[in-house]
Amino acid sequence: MARLPGGLPVWRGRRLLGGAEPPSSPPTLPAVDAAHHAALHSVVLDALKFADAAPPHSVHLGGAATVRTDGGFLVIGLPLVWGLSGDELRVLLAHELALPPSRHPDLVRNLLNARRHTAHSEKAAARHARLVGATGELLAEAEQVRDATAITAAGGGLSAVEDAARALLKAAATEAGFAAFAAAPLASGTAPTLDTGSLPTTAIVRAEDLHAAWQLRLARWGAPAARLSREDLAARHPGLAEELLTPSIVSLVTLDPDAVPLDELGPATLRTLAAEVLPDSADPWVRLADLPVESYLPDVERRARQYVEAVTEVLGRTPDDRDELAGTLLRRPVDVERARRGLPPEADAETPPPWMGAALLAVVVEYALLRKGWRREHPLLPRCLVAPDSASSIDLNELVRSDPGALVTHLG
Repeated sequence: MARLPGGLPVWRGRRLLGGAEPPSSPPTLPAVDAAHHAALHSVVLDALKFADAAPPHSVHLGGAATVRTDGGFLVIGLPLVWGLSGDELRVLLAHELALPPSRHPDLVRNLLNARRHTAHSEKAAARHARLVGATGELLAEAEQVRDATAITAAGGGLSAVEDAARALLKAAATEAGFAAFAAAPLASGTAPTLDTGSLPTTAIVRAEDLHAAWQLRLARWGAPAARLSREDLAARHPGLAEELLTPSIVSLVTLDPDAVPLDELGPATLRTLAAEVLPDSADPWVRLADLPVESYLPDVERRARQYVEAVTEVLGRTPDDRDELAGTLLRRPVDVERARRGLPPEADAETPPPWMGAALLAVVVEYALLRKGWRREHPLLPRCLVAPDSASSIDLNELVRSDPGALVTHLG
């Protein structure tokens, strides 16, 4: 009887797959080949050699920060191309393309893809419980093979273990960070309700410049790496668990200076990539860069009022003037933050980092300047402000780092 890796009979694998969700097909996504994004195409060819895998039917750029191989198509997420170096991307692709030896590679890959899709949905997991239960050994064997392939693609040897782990963890952090960003583009919790008369209330989820905004955010600030479950990382990468679980291995999602260069991505391409990530909607496309102050002012106001109210609670009275308000934020940020969260004062609190109070004050200063007619340089760049006449600008984040005292002069 023919068996798949992990001991699963071929006939049972085909039967299980018959009830799984069908693989997706991405014919409308931008192509990656010798004529389009040639440098990325070259990295794919290298990864295929390390993975000892057959070439996919075609390769495409995708909008999500994932690599997927559904339906014989290889889709590489644009955020991953930007966020990983060329060497790291080769490691990631080799990892995703590798499979345990089998006479039925397409069946093995389809089973693994179906199982991965099921893992992201409790409803799908319940519907395909037999598939999940039957492919546990197959998945474990596949992950071991993939981890070993990643190490080989990283150069082999002991040093390559950490290099492979870094590439896979950066990819996981980028995936989680971009998913959160796409779910809440104005990046402070939930998308605001727009009420400008010219934009629909759900316009925020139809942003055609979503990826350009992500690129801008990373270029200016970077994004904190998402906190990934140690159990999840260990389960996904058993051969690299110890290296992956080193907290310092990646702390910030950024644009990698050694990223694989791409051909220019025009507005139509960026809209296609955004459409793959954002929910389907009948609302017209908008640009995040063009959103009015009203789209982010309510959130800034809410946070600023919270800090002013927290200062009042810490002092036991309303602050006398702006200097007392600013001074309390600067000198007692831990007390203010705990009061904002509804927590009691902490008797033996550790000394806060020097920037903490300035960061709280910058929120209040931003609100004060927005009320005076200032606006953000870009809606996704909090505290980077442009004057009403556009003749001057100010980066409150830089003042937080370099001259916290100067923030008080802008409080008004």
